Amino acid sequence: LTPSQESMARRKKFIAKILYILTKQWPDKGIEVHPFGSTLNGLGTATSDVDICVTTPWDDPVNGVANMHVLASCLRSHGMTRIYTVTKAKVPICKFYDPEFRVVCDINVNNTIALRNTKLIKLYVELDPRVRPVILVIKHWAKQRVLNDAAKGGTLSSYCWVMMALNFLQTRTPPIIPSLHKLYFDRLKSGARVKPIIVDGVDCSFEENIEPLKDFGSKNHETLGGLIYAFFRLYAYEFDYDTQVVSVRHGKLLTKKEKEWDVDIEKMCRHLCIEEPFTPDRNLANSADSVSVSGLRREFRRALQVLGDTASIDATCEPYIMPSKAQQ
Repeated sequence: LTPSQESMARRKKFIAKILYILTKQWPDKGIEVHPFGSTLNGLGTATSDVDICVTTPWDDPVNGVANMHVLASCLRSHGMTRIYTVTKAKVPICKFYDPEFRVVCDINVNNTIALRNTKLIKLYVELDPRVRPVILVIKHWAKQRVLNDAAKGGTLSSYCWVMMALNFLQTRTPPIIPSLHKLYFDRLKSGARVKPIIVDGVDCSFEENIEPLKDFGSKNHETLGGLIYAFFRLYAYEFDYDTQVVSVRHGKLLTKKEKEWDVDIEKMCRHLCIEEPFTPDRNLANSADSVSVSGLRREFRRALQVLGDTASIDATCEPYIMPSKAQQ
């Protein structure tokens, strides 16, 4: 799962290429290109997509780079293939493949909160040596079992899986990682002088000095294998899908009632609730309807059974084979 030096060098050249293409197409528009997500947060693998946030003060929703169809046309003219736009999402994206550098990319425009998400996850990964492998195994399992396509598959985004894994580690007994948001709020309440970081009108502040926290999880002696098994057990049998909400922001499980998410369950797709830590009124799991969530729960139970029977991550992460029409 660890990316090679060659893979990392390719991605770096690819990012520079995208900057060259966009600034050549639209000079003098102040366009900048910022990688985010697994490329920077410590969760990158040899097969990870590259996530890019394009920033620009240029505001032309019809003919500008922020129009995903305009962006797609530009990328197509420069040799990109497998281009797919997601324009109805909260954050519109353009997905594509670069044959030269063999990289799959998701690109958005001016979604700068994503850069803060990346910093938050990076700090959590650095807090305890178990964080990275736990998340990588869960993400790998979700990909192998075709459970990580919020845009087209009605399942969950990679970011959503990361939030579920982080909250799981926050809620172990004793906890392995704290809530960096809660530590920031505690400093705020104590009267300490802190400078909030505001992005697009949203307070994106959290505790960034993690040096004093490096031994936070030392009292928890759970192994990597034990944690993976406990994660599957949690979502297979222990988590209450009807009443509970996953919250990395608070470092605990909230209730749907206290968030007022216990209404319009079908209409708002609140069958599984994962709070977005920076915009807490947003449910990251609203891509999954009741049928999808039932399927997810079956997959958690299958993973728990296979891992318990075989003690094999490879068997647990065996690729899902779509049933044929005859089998359906």
